[in-house]
Amino acid sequence: MRHRRSTRRALRYSTLALAVAVVAGVVFYFIYRTPSTGTTTAIRTVSVTRGTVQATVSASGSVTAASTADENFSTSGTLQSLYVGVGQSVVAGQVLATIDSTPAQTSLRAATTAFTVARMNLNLARAALASEQTTLANAQQQLTTDLTGGTALQKEQNQQALLNAQQQLTNDQNQLATDQAQLATDQQNLATATATYTTIASLGCPAATPGTSSGASGSSVTPNPGGAPSVATGGATAIATTTAQLTATINPNGADTTYYFLYGTTTAYGSTSAAFTMAKATSPSQVSVTVSGLAADTTYIYYVEAVSVYGVSVGLPVTLTTAVDGCTTENAVIATDQSKIVTDQQQITSQQTTISAQELSVQIAQQNLQGNSSTITSDRNAIAQDQSSIAQSRVGLLQDDNTVAQDQATLVQDQKSVQQTRLVAMISGTVTGVNGTVGQTVSGSGSTLLTSSSSSSSTGSGSSGAALVTITGLRQLEVIADFAEADAVKLATHQTATITLPADPNTTIQGIVTSISPVSTTTSNVTTYPVTISLTSPPSSVKDGATADVQVVVQTASNVLELPSTAITTNGSTSTVQVMKNGVTTTMRVTTGVVGGTDTQVTSGLTLGETVVVPQASVSAATSSSSSGSTRGFGGGGFGGGGFGGGARFGGGGLG
Repeated sequence: MRHRRSTRRALRYSTLALAVAVVAGVVFYFIYRTPSTGTTTAIRTVSVTRGTVQATVSASGSVTAASTADENFSTSGTLQSLYVGVGQSVVAGQVLATIDSTPAQTSLRAATTAFTVARMNLNLARAALASEQTTLANAQQQLTTDLTGGTALQKEQNQQALLNAQQQLTNDQNQLATDQAQLATDQQNLATATATYTTIASLGCPAATPGTSSGASGSSVTPNPGGAPSVATGGATAIATTTAQLTATINPNGADTTYYFLYGTTTAYGSTSAAFTMAKATSPSQVSVTVSGLAADTTYIYYVEAVSVYGVSVGLPVTLTTAVDGCTTENAVIATDQSKIVTDQQQITSQQTTISAQELSVQIAQQNLQGNSSTITSDRNAIAQDQSSIAQSRVGLLQDDNTVAQDQATLVQDQKSVQQTRLVAMISGTVTGVNGTVGQTVSGSGSTLLTSSSSSSSTGSGSSGAALVTITGLRQLEVIADFAEADAVKLATHQTATITLPADPNTTIQGIVTSISPVSTTTSNVTTYPVTISLTSPPSSVKDGATADVQVVVQTASNVLELPSTAITTNGSTSTVQVMKNGVTTTMRVTTGVVGGTDTQVTSGLTLGETVVVPQASVSAATSSSSSGSTRGFGGGGFGGGGFGGGARFGGGGLG
């Protein structure tokens, strides 16, 4: 069986070499032949659309029969779900079981964020470099201007700037003199207020304003013979800063009566005056009590309370406000004057700083007018700094490029790790063994496929113990194809594939990658790796041993902006397109993502619906009717990928 595959592989290489020679001859004929008529340029445009771009790798192989698959996860973890049982029929690609994907999903999210940030940093670095290059150009232009003494307009402006600076300096100096005069006035006011305070304090700080009282209910009371005393709280008199005389009207109503006042700064009162006694009487009398220990300029509430053998009576509350002493008033004046002096001093300090800055402005204006050598030296220093910054930015740009590449590789690996948390049937068949329960820890030994030729291949490090799920294929076919070394590194188990048969080109079969050989084969200095693809529901017409062409999807971007690959020109790491708007074509830089067989994902630089010119080769007018098809055919991405050269290199899709 292995010998037959090698013979077929050699035959395929010979056929491929012959095809290359034929296509190359056709290309060179159309490129270098002498046109029979005048040449024309066929202009073709496309619109930016939204869709799905899939990157694929291709190879050829032979159809063989498979028999048994020992299914195990490629990575260890906790078995989260088990969907099949013994005796159940399954199809290739069906999910058999899953393990906890939380760690893998977490790593994938982190990798996605890191990749996004790296791309953003790369774009910022490119923008910064462009800005620094613009700054350098401006600095060089400024040096040229300064070396020639500047323009007449600049000299006129510099002269006016000097006059303005000198006028502003004069204004600032005048303002400083005004502020200093105000400081002297405020200092004199403070001295006067201080002397006044000393005089008032020596007199014991007499009241500056009299106290007040309000809310008295009057001096009349209603007699109530044989009842509790009749009372009415009166207004306060003789109100000083710390003392006041509280008054009231009381009728004892024929019994000995004791009275006193309750007072305080709130309705909780809290203080009580001395108590006094009135002899038996049946007529009202005016009474008063002097209270002391009050605070100056403070409002108090008070009321009278009288007690006799017949009961207790309470008057309505009345308020008083103590007088403000002269020392307090003068203290406020002193504090105001001191605050003004502080403000004056701050203004003077600020004005002095302003004057120093303005003097410097005058000096600068004088230097600008003279155009001395210091300006030229400054220009040259700026140019040197700009050149140094550009050099550093280029190093940073290279580092950002490397970071993007590294983060993209990590992202691809983490995407693969997430895929590997789902155990997918490698073949269609019947489940003949299940060795595991939900919740247990499973090893990451990988799946093993045993073919009818007794050969085997593994998706992991090799079997260690019984398979989690064993599937026996009753009639399962597979393709073993030799992928180039550069393509093999992009492959992973469980990736989907499309298979076509050269003998039956109208038949397309779906498949899934089941194993990738770790051992390479080298033929004619070409290194390849055997990869096994299991066919999903192949038609009965497919025969064992038939030649098959395989395309494996290695990367997918859905609902993204896309363009035909022929419309994008790539030079090194820079990709550009020709955008047409109102008949005018403009070169725009774009950032690309997934590159498919015919289309390429555009991640930045374009918007949906924009019109892009597809670069074309100049062809003979006699053969222009076929140029569109030829251009499309030669621009997709190399043999096996849709063209001859891998991008828009020759007339938008020709020889790369």
